[in-house]
Amino acid sequence: MSLISQRARDFVRTRATEVMDYSCRAERVSHGGYDETTLHSTSATRTTLYEGPCRLFEVAGAVALNLGDTEMEIQSTQISLPWDSPLLKKDDEIVLTATPTDVGMVGKRFQVQSSAKAGELRATRRYAVTSMG
Repeated sequence: MSLISQRARDFVRTRATEVMDYSCRAERVSHGGYDETTLHSTSATRTTLYEGPCRLFEVAGAVALNLGDTEMEIQSTQISLPWDSPLLKKDDEIVLTATPTDVGMVGKRFQVQSSAKAGELRATRRYAVTSMG
């Protein structure tokens, strides 16, 4: 039996969802391939898993790393979805569909790098993501 009441969980999750001022769509991408039997290529498909409010935030600013001859910038960005949203997997994609102030961010895509954090009183499903350009 949990020491945290369902009422407390509901309160925390409702409050966390109220501050989600972005809107987004989460998609599972099935990449196309080549069927050697039929000699035809197959198209990629996208399945919408979630559409609704979300919160985007940076945990840390960008850090430049040199990997061989390539310089990469690594940044810790996270996206939160409501607790009752479907559980996303690594490589699922999230696209911003509306933002409160920065219309330039609409259409920006992110790829999920880690699955949702968990815990008994977790208010949201939180994902570490990387920008897709």
